[in-house]
Amino acid sequence: MNKLKVVARGSKLSQLQVKEVFNRFPEIDYDLVLTQSYGDCNMQISLLNGTAPDDMFTRGLDQMILEGEADIAIHSAKDLPDNLNPDLEVIALYEAFDKTDSLVSRNHLKLNELPEGSSIGTSSPLRKAELTALRPDLKIVGIRGCIEERIQQVRDGKIDAVIVATCALKRLGMEDEIAEVLPFSTHPMQGRLAITARKGRHDLKELFARGSILNQTDD
Repeated sequence: MNKLKVVARGSKLSQLQVKEVFNRFPEIDYDLVLTQSYGDCNMQISLLNGTAPDDMFTRGLDQMILEGEADIAIHSAKDLPDNLNPDLEVIALYEAFDKTDSLVSRNHLKLNELPEGSSIGTSSPLRKAELTALRPDLKIVGIRGCIEERIQQVRDGKIDAVIVATCALKRLGMEDEIAEVLPFSTHPMQGRLAITARKGRHDLKELFARGSILNQTDD
Protein backbone atom coordinates (compact mmCIF):
# COMPACT_ATOMS: atom_id res chain seq x y z
CA MET A 1 0.00 0.00 0.00
CA ASN A 2 1.14 3.54 -0.73
CA LYS A 3 1.70 5.95 2.11
CA LEU A 4 -1.54 6.80 3.85
CA LYS A 5 -2.58 10.44 3.88
CA VAL A 6 -3.68 11.28 7.41
CA VAL A 7 -5.31 14.51 8.54
CA ALA A 8 -5.57 15.77 12.11
CA ARG A 9 -5.96 19.03 13.97
CA GLY A 10 -2.82 20.99 14.63
CA SER A 11 -2.77 21.01 18.43
CA LYS A 12 -0.01 19.22 20.30
CA LEU A 13 -2.62 16.91 21.84
CA SER A 14 -4.02 15.97 18.43
CA GLN A 15 -0.55 15.17 17.10
CA LEU A 16 0.16 13.00 20.13
CA GLN A 17 -3.10 11.18 19.52
CA VAL A 18 -1.99 10.42 15.96
CA LYS A 19 1.27 8.99 17.30
CA GLU A 20 -0.69 6.96 19.84
CA VAL A 21 -2.74 5.37 17.07
CA PHE A 22 0.25 4.59 14.88
CA ASN A 23 2.22 3.19 17.79
CA ARG A 24 -0.26 0.34 17.42
CA PHE A 25 0.67 -0.02 13.76
CA PRO A 26 4.40 0.66 13.32
CA GLU A 27 4.28 -1.16 9.99
CA ILE A 28 2.02 1.48 8.42
CA ASP A 29 3.74 4.33 6.57
CA TYR A 30 1.90 7.64 6.52
CA ASP A 31 2.12 11.34 5.84
CA LEU A 32 0.41 13.67 8.30
CA VAL A 33 -1.39 16.83 7.25
CA LEU A 34 -2.39 19.25 10.00
CA THR A 35 -5.37 21.51 9.57
CA GLN A 36 -7.81 23.63 11.53
CA SER A 37 -11.33 22.52 12.25
CA TYR A 38 -14.34 24.81 12.03
CA GLY A 39 -14.15 25.15 15.79
CA ASP A 40 -10.49 26.13 15.68
CA CYS A 41 -11.34 28.90 13.23
CA ASN A 42 -14.33 30.15 15.23
CA MET A 43 -13.09 30.56 18.77
CA GLN A 44 -15.93 32.96 19.58
CA ILE A 45 -18.51 30.16 19.53
CA SER A 46 -19.51 28.97 22.98
CA LEU A 47 -19.90 25.27 23.57
CA LEU A 48 -22.15 25.80 26.59
CA ASN A 49 -25.27 27.35 25.09
CA GLY A 50 -26.26 24.74 22.53
CA THR A 51 -25.55 26.87 19.46
CA ALA A 52 -22.35 25.13 18.32
CA PRO A 53 -22.71 22.78 15.31
CA ASP A 54 -22.15 19.16 16.28
CA ASP A 55 -19.45 18.70 13.62
CA MET A 56 -17.57 21.70 14.94
CA PHE A 57 -14.30 19.84 15.42
CA THR A 58 -14.54 17.38 12.53
CA ARG A 59 -15.95 19.34 9.60
CA GLY A 60 -12.70 20.58 8.10
CA LEU A 61 -10.95 17.24 8.48
CA ASP A 62 -13.84 15.26 7.05
CA GLN A 63 -14.03 17.62 4.09
CA MET A 64 -10.45 16.76 3.21
CA ILE A 65 -11.41 13.09 3.07
CA LEU A 66 -14.44 13.83 0.91
CA GLU A 67 -12.26 15.86 -1.49
CA GLY A 68 -9.64 13.10 -1.71
CA GLU A 69 -6.97 15.08 0.10
CA ALA A 70 -6.71 12.52 2.92
CA ASP A 71 -7.44 8.83 3.39
CA ILE A 72 -8.30 9.00 7.07
CA ALA A 73 -8.82 11.51 9.87
CA ILE A 74 -7.96 10.84 13.50
CA HIS A 75 -10.25 12.42 16.08
CA SER A 76 -10.96 12.53 19.75
CA ALA A 77 -14.03 10.30 19.65
CA LYS A 78 -16.08 12.67 21.79
CA ASP A 79 -15.75 15.27 19.01
CA LEU A 80 -17.58 13.07 16.49
CA PRO A 81 -20.97 14.50 15.46
CA ASP A 82 -24.15 12.61 16.25
CA ASN A 83 -24.87 12.53 12.54
CA LEU A 84 -21.68 11.80 10.63
CA ASN A 85 -21.60 12.80 6.97
CA PRO A 86 -23.39 9.96 5.11
CA ASP A 87 -20.38 9.46 2.85
CA LEU A 88 -18.11 8.79 5.83
CA GLU A 89 -17.88 6.16 8.53
CA VAL A 90 -15.95 5.44 11.68
CA ILE A 91 -13.62 2.61 10.70
CA ALA A 92 -11.87 2.16 14.05
CA LEU A 93 -12.45 3.13 17.66
CA TYR A 94 -9.87 2.60 20.39
CA GLU A 95 -10.66 2.35 24.09
CA ALA A 96 -9.60 5.08 26.49
CA PHE A 97 -6.86 4.41 29.02
CA ASP A 98 -8.51 6.93 31.38
CA LYS A 99 -12.07 8.27 31.28
CA THR A 100 -11.99 10.59 34.27
CA ASP A 101 -11.99 14.37 34.60
CA SER A 102 -9.45 16.29 36.62
CA LEU A 103 -9.39 19.67 38.30
CA VAL A 104 -6.47 21.99 37.55
CA SER A 105 -6.41 24.92 39.96
CA ARG A 106 -4.15 27.61 41.26
CA ASN A 107 -2.22 26.41 44.32
CA HIS A 108 -3.56 22.89 43.63
CA LEU A 109 -6.72 23.53 45.64
CA LYS A 110 -9.25 20.71 45.56
CA LEU A 111 -12.83 21.35 44.51
CA ASN A 112 -14.13 21.56 48.06
CA GLU A 113 -11.29 23.95 48.98
CA LEU A 114 -12.07 26.57 46.34
CA PRO A 115 -13.52 29.73 47.90
CA GLU A 116 -17.13 30.61 47.22
CA GLY A 117 -17.45 32.50 43.93
CA SER A 118 -14.29 31.04 42.42
CA SER A 119 -14.36 30.85 38.62
CA ILE A 120 -14.00 27.48 36.90
CA GLY A 121 -13.57 27.16 33.14
CA THR A 122 -15.20 24.44 31.06
CA SER A 123 -16.52 24.02 27.54
CA SER A 124 -18.73 21.03 28.39
CA PRO A 125 -22.42 21.21 29.35
CA LEU A 126 -22.03 17.84 31.08
CA ARG A 127 -19.15 19.10 33.20
CA LYS A 128 -21.12 22.27 33.95
CA ALA A 129 -24.04 20.18 35.23
CA GLU A 130 -21.80 17.95 37.35
CA LEU A 131 -19.98 20.95 38.77
CA THR A 132 -23.20 22.81 39.55
CA ALA A 133 -24.53 19.79 41.44
CA LEU A 134 -21.46 19.68 43.69
CA ARG A 135 -20.61 23.38 44.03
CA PRO A 136 -23.51 25.65 43.01
CA ASP A 137 -21.69 28.56 44.66
CA LEU A 138 -18.92 28.60 42.04
CA LYS A 139 -18.90 30.71 38.88
CA ILE A 140 -18.76 28.62 35.70
CA VAL A 141 -16.96 30.30 32.81
CA GLY A 142 -17.05 29.20 29.18
CA ILE A 143 -13.53 28.58 27.94
CA ARG A 144 -12.00 27.74 24.56
CA GLY A 145 -8.50 26.93 23.30
CA CYS A 146 -6.13 24.01 23.55
CA ILE A 147 -5.39 22.36 26.89
CA GLU A 148 -2.17 24.30 27.38
CA GLU A 149 -3.94 27.62 26.74
CA ARG A 150 -6.70 26.78 29.20
CA ILE A 151 -4.22 25.88 31.91
CA GLN A 152 -2.26 29.06 31.21
CA GLN A 153 -5.39 31.05 32.01
CA VAL A 154 -5.32 29.46 35.46
CA ARG A 155 -1.63 30.24 35.88
CA ASP A 156 -2.23 33.84 34.78
CA GLY A 157 -5.05 34.28 37.30
CA LYS A 158 -7.73 34.86 34.67
CA ILE A 159 -9.73 31.99 36.16
CA ASP A 160 -9.27 30.03 39.36
CA ALA A 161 -9.54 26.52 37.94
CA VAL A 162 -10.37 24.47 34.86
CA ILE A 163 -11.75 20.98 34.30
CA VAL A 164 -9.72 18.85 31.90
CA ALA A 165 -9.91 15.23 30.75
CA THR A 166 -7.33 13.30 32.74
CA CYS A 167 -6.24 11.36 29.66
CA ALA A 168 -5.44 14.64 27.86
CA LEU A 169 -3.19 15.74 30.71
CA LYS A 170 -1.47 12.36 30.71
CA ARG A 171 -0.94 12.43 26.95
CA LEU A 172 0.62 15.87 27.27
CA GLY A 173 2.81 14.83 30.21
CA MET A 174 1.04 17.37 32.44
CA GLU A 175 -0.06 15.06 35.26
CA ASP A 176 1.62 17.38 37.77
CA GLU A 177 -1.09 19.96 37.04
CA ILE A 178 -3.80 17.70 38.51
CA ALA A 179 -5.18 18.97 41.83
CA GLU A 180 -7.59 16.04 42.06
CA VAL A 181 -9.47 13.55 39.92
CA LEU A 182 -13.15 14.48 40.05
CA PRO A 183 -16.09 12.17 40.83
CA PHE A 184 -17.87 13.25 37.65
CA SER A 185 -19.88 11.37 35.09
CA THR A 186 -18.00 11.90 31.85
CA HIS A 187 -18.77 11.77 28.14
CA PRO A 188 -19.14 8.11 27.04
CA MET A 189 -16.51 8.65 24.35
CA GLN A 190 -14.05 10.51 26.56
CA GLY A 191 -10.46 9.46 25.98
CA ARG A 192 -11.27 7.23 23.04
CA LEU A 193 -9.67 7.81 19.65
CA ALA A 194 -11.59 7.39 16.40
CA ILE A 195 -10.61 7.04 12.76
CA THR A 196 -12.94 8.19 10.00
CA ALA A 197 -12.69 7.37 6.30
CA ARG A 198 -14.88 7.27 3.20
CA LYS A 199 -17.71 4.79 3.52
CA GLY A 200 -16.89 1.49 1.89
CA ARG A 201 -13.13 1.60 2.49
CA HIS A 202 -13.06 -1.94 3.81
CA ASP A 203 -9.33 -2.09 3.16
CA LEU A 204 -8.74 0.67 5.69
CA LYS A 205 -11.17 -0.79 8.19
CA GLU A 206 -9.28 -4.08 8.02
CA LEU A 207 -5.94 -2.30 8.24
CA PHE A 208 -6.87 -0.61 11.54
CA ALA A 209 -8.99 -3.42 12.98
CA ARG A 210 -6.42 -4.61 15.54
CA GLY A 211 -7.53 -3.38 18.97
CA SER A 212 -10.58 -1.55 17.63
CA ILE A 213 -13.55 -1.96 19.94
CA LEU A 214 -15.84 -1.80 16.90
CA ASN A 215 -14.88 -5.42 16.35
CA GLN A 216 -16.40 -6.36 19.68
CA THR A 217 -19.88 -5.60 18.34
CA ASP A 218 -19.51 -6.38 14.65
CA ASP A 219 -21.45 -9.42 13.37
